[in-house]
Amino acid sequence: MGILLFVLLCIIGVDTFCYWLFPTKITLKDNSIKENKKHIILKNSNLLWDTGSNGTYIFMDFGQKNFPVAISIDFDYSYKIKFNIAKYSNCIEMDSAKLQNIIYKNIGVSDIPQWYKNEKNGILGMNVINNYNWIVDFDKNTLQNLPKTTIYNHTPQFTLRYSNATIPKTTVSIGGVKIKNVLIDSGFNSDIMLLTSDIEQIDRHINPDTIYDTFTSGMFSDRIPNKAYRYTNIEIAGMSFDTISIIDGPKRLIGTGFFRKFDRVFWDSKNREVRFYRD
Repeated sequence: MGILLFVLLCIIGVDTFCYWLFPTKITLKDNSIKENKKHIILKNSNLLWDTGSNGTYIFMDFGQKNFPVAISIDFDYSYKIKFNIAKYSNCIEMDSAKLQNIIYKNIGVSDIPQWYKNEKNGILGMNVINNYNWIVDFDKNTLQNLPKTTIYNHTPQFTLRYSNATIPKTTVSIGGVKIKNVLIDSGFNSDIMLLTSDIEQIDRHINPDTIYDTFTSGMFSDRIPNKAYRYTNIEIAGMSFDTISIIDGPKRLIGTGFFRKFDRVFWDSKNREVRFYRD
């Protein structure tokens, strides 16, 4: 019992250190993201910018000094579960990205699908993202982190709001139906995922133009079969979109496919808003 209490106190101490005393910092020497990708992936470090993940994951050993702080139970959106080790490192450098005071999950490449191995060295989650404001510019293919005090004085065409700092869920009207608890998930590479019951409600207001079979992938799962529904001239929060694809799945997500319908996105961690712009 004494050993368990000691381990628990160590975990709480490291977590407090990283969250309150010395929050995790990231320095990007190169702000470029990969072109023509549905995901938002830093070009040189191959880190996925994932607002749907509350933690940071690293798939490779970069020789960084670290020590384990906890056993982590992780699962992807398909609820496939893995047990991993959460570690703390004072500094990790991955090409153009430098992370300081970071708690991360270490996952072996044998536990992830092939497309993750090909494209990513890791996932940058909300324990890092929430410490900054961010600008994603799809015209310039850049991702920039800014102090949370940064004010971005531009009028957005579309805004999503969330309340939880590390689990950014929003409420939004889609096709005339109010949908709650939708995760704003830049790690999901399609437009929107909803529950079957949500799609049935939307279809009472507007019919899909096309229904087709597709596949999605989770962090531990590859080629999960799904149904996709393509709508034209559908309204989301009062704004009309030419085309939106909604995938039938186990969670409610707004993904990077939706982000890329705009030219820029400002992620305001201080005010917990995601603001979308068209030039």
